[in-house]
Amino acid sequence: MMLSLIVATRKQISSPEPSIVDDRPVMTPLAFRHFPGSEFTLARKRMFAGRRHTIEEVRVPSLVELLLHRARTNPYCDIDKVLSNNRHRRSLEREEEVNTLPLGKMIRANVPFYHHYLGEPINRERAQRNKIDQRPKVIYLTSATLIVVPSNLLSQWDREITKHCELSLKVLILRTKTVMPTARKLATNYDVSAGYDSCKYSC
Repeated sequence: MMLSLIVATRKQISSPEPSIVDDRPVMTPLAFRHFPGSEFTLARKRMFAGRRHTIEEVRVPSLVELLLHRARTNPYCDIDKVLSNNRHRRSLEREEEVNTLPLGKMIRANVPFYHHYLGEPINRERAQRNKIDQRPKVIYLTSATLIVVPSNLLSQWDREITKHCELSLKVLILRTKTVMPTARKLATNYDVSAGYDSCKYSC
């Protein structure tokens, strides 16, 4: 049942954490740098407030740029009920072909994210508010699933994914000596990241 849910939501990206203080539009690096629009303009001003930084050219995006943004922020998530039918097989083959092309590299590089702004400083932090970095944190959005299990079940999960998932999944198994990829790579290069419960997931 869990594997069925993972396969069914393989392309559905996560949503920004709700906030009653800030609007949190979903952005991509391409949109943040170049797109017009009030939400992107405000995000650029807040990110670079009080800093010497030349904002890159804001322009009317091309059709390709709009599609690159759309592909990452609103991916096509429907899957066929029968994975073994030929139409779905061809669709998966085309998807793999695109991933090997320069266009696939551009799509993967355009990782969706949102800005998480720090709240009002409290107590003793209030006196030091001018020293606090007011820039927002960049929180990447992903369609990947993180599975945290006891260490003795990690290999079993790896075998079960291979055995029961007819749809090929990109899986990262995090063991003690596994080098942790960057947050951008974790967000875009894998469908499943699995590790045991004593691993440190900070990136």
